[in-house]
Amino acid sequence: MAIKVSLRKKSAAPKAKEGVIQLVHYDDIATFPARTEDDIVVTGNITLKEGAKAIAIEVTAQSIDIANDPDGDPDAEGVVQKLVFEHPGVQVDSELFFQKYLGKPFIALSNDCSGEGTRVIGWKCNPIYLSPAGQDNNDAAKTTVTMAQQVRSRLRAGFYRGTAIPNEAWNDPTGSTGSGGAGV
Repeated sequence: MAIKVSLRKKSAAPKAKEGVIQLVHYDDIATFPARTEDDIVVTGNITLKEGAKAIAIEVTAQSIDIANDPDGDPDAEGVVQKLVFEHPGVQVDSELFFQKYLGKPFIALSNDCSGEGTRVIGWKCNPIYLSPAGQDNNDAAKTTVTMAQQVRSRLRAGFYRGTAIPNEAWNDPTGSTGSGGAGV
């Protein structure tokens, strides 16, 4: 049975987001918590296979866009979960990452600073796929990453309230490379 509620008007001001996105390769996931059309808050834990970790990617926080685009005709309407963000700079490690994982399936986690929790984009049997577009000219050196589901579903991007997923170690723990340091 569907839940019926009345909705009050609330502030539509944007919510500040942390400048790190966690990408969890779909093949590294051991279990997903149960989720149905009646669930938007995911309270169980996403667990990873032994030794697996998420990939943390620093991004321009203001560029993070989490969308639930409507798709399909009236008899088969659903949503396509999508995440867009910008990764600043053009370095060997980031270019290699984007080359290696082009078109690969992930779920993504994005923390917002509002206290509502972590957003989870992509889900069991319907991950999001990496599609990077690079720019390296006199205007900017960055990669705009679009990650979207290939199949529409009834599930919108959720709010993850499970335990934190461990990340791989930073490629450069000193932070001395890239556009913020002595690099590009």
